[in-house]
Amino acid sequence: MKKPMVRIEAEKLRKLAAERMMKTGMPARDAEIVAEALVFADLRGTHSHGVMRVEAYENRIRKGGMNLNPELRVQSIKPAVALVDAQGGIGHPAAKMAAEEAIRLAGEHGIGMVGVKNSAHCGVLAYYVDMALRKNCAEILWANSSTSVIPFGGKKSYLGTNPLAFGFPGKTQSILLDMATSTAAFGKIFHAKEKDMPIPEGWAVDKAGEPTTDPNTAHALFPFGGVKGYGIGIMVEALTGLLISGVFGPHITSYWGQFDTLRNMSNLHLVIDPTLFNGEGVFAHTQTMIDELHAQPAADEYRKVRIPGEIEHETMMRSLDQGIDIPETVYRYLTG
Repeated sequence: MKKPMVRIEAEKLRKLAAERMMKTGMPARDAEIVAEALVFADLRGTHSHGVMRVEAYENRIRKGGMNLNPELRVQSIKPAVALVDAQGGIGHPAAKMAAEEAIRLAGEHGIGMVGVKNSAHCGVLAYYVDMALRKNCAEILWANSSTSVIPFGGKKSYLGTNPLAFGFPGKTQSILLDMATSTAAFGKIFHAKEKDMPIPEGWAVDKAGEPTTDPNTAHALFPFGGVKGYGIGIMVEALTGLLISGVFGPHITSYWGQFDTLRNMSNLHLVIDPTLFNGEGVFAHTQTMIDELHAQPAADEYRKVRIPGEIEHETMMRSLDQGIDIPETVYRYLTG
């Protein structure tokens, strides 16, 4: 049986989430960034990374596993390379600082690369890539996470969901891909629990390493696309944990355990000035490709061919107009 839902305006939801985070002692500026990023995810229909995360964040704060007052700063490494140490704090402010610096560096050098280390969860990656797109910049963003995905051919988790996001601006539309390297993000398992719904076959295994469709017994995830997704997950780990901090896979502090221990995840922002090689014409070229993709004949089960991020953008426009549906249990928690 599906659980009841509540429809709420985005601005009200942002305020509720920020106020709830501030009650933990989180500074207002950081709480507002966290709330903005979480609601951005809910607006796009990515509820696995939306305000449902607030309860888990609070739980970690109460147990002492999150630094509420990190002293964030940008450390220059090379002319176009920098680092932000999140110092075990919530990941959203550190990732936003890194994205802003990478955008600035790209404007100055044509390319900017900024890493973040010692970070707690930073939310949906599309939020930071969208920042670059709004400045007419391209971005690739990688992030590692605590162990939850079985290696190809295995039965026990080792890598995290290790998501990546990519954005490239066109003249009137932009490409925005945001994906986990697992078949699904673990947040979607939690969202299925909230809605009391089964998960699709091929998403997860139980503690014995056997496939399951019950979100309550899901213990680890499959990599997407078999060996190919497994390989991309390793690539993300190399570009984050190995490159930036040396902390990887099962050595990363668990999201749902070790609540009294600061987290140590990493993410890497690579922002590129898309006019570097072909000048301002690149935006028109990109739009031509998008338009041509839209004009391709659609398979019977699809209405049209779309680009990555297009459905999420339409969902956001609809949510801004009509409100966001969240589980009543999440709404009660935020207002409690």
